[in-house]
Amino acid sequence: MKVYLIRHSEPTYEQVTTAGLTGFGRELGSLTDRGIMLAQQCAQQPLFAQVQLILSSPYTRALQTALEIVRFNDIPLKVELGLHEWLPDDTGSRTDTDEQAATAYKLYRQHAGKRTAASPRPYESAAEMKARVLATLNKYAVSYDCIACVTHGEVMRQFGNQKDVDYCGVRVIAVD
Repeated sequence: MKVYLIRHSEPTYEQVTTAGLTGFGRELGSLTDRGIMLAQQCAQQPLFAQVQLILSSPYTRALQTALEIVRFNDIPLKVELGLHEWLPDDTGSRTDTDEQAATAYKLYRQHAGKRTAASPRPYESAAEMKARVLATLNKYAVSYDCIACVTHGEVMRQFGNQKDVDYCGVRVIAVD
């Protein structure tokens, strides 16, 4: 199955910061006006003529990007939990502050995506993230030839090089 991985568009965290949200609350940030425009431009790409289904991460920035894409294309949309961003706290409680999340990400990058036994933060490893995403995508390989997934930069780095991915950037992978 051909999979177009699409990074969400440009987010703003102004509302969540003003509201004092931390942990999972930080994932409620919407798109900027520029982000909406970028998503609308992404929606015009010819690749969507092949796409049979769009999957989206449940995080607001990804969902709003997917919304802009489906507004321009007659393609079904489904939300998939397994496409969420890397977790700086994989305990399920996700009560970390921005500073704790930044520390976890710094450790994650320093250790090339591996979590050491001595790590003070219980972050998700790169291998765990990739396995989670592949398990999600594998559910669709039997029924679809081509899908698109609106997801996140760190997820996309697991499928290709480790370079940053632009907002609404696309990577193509194959899933059997």
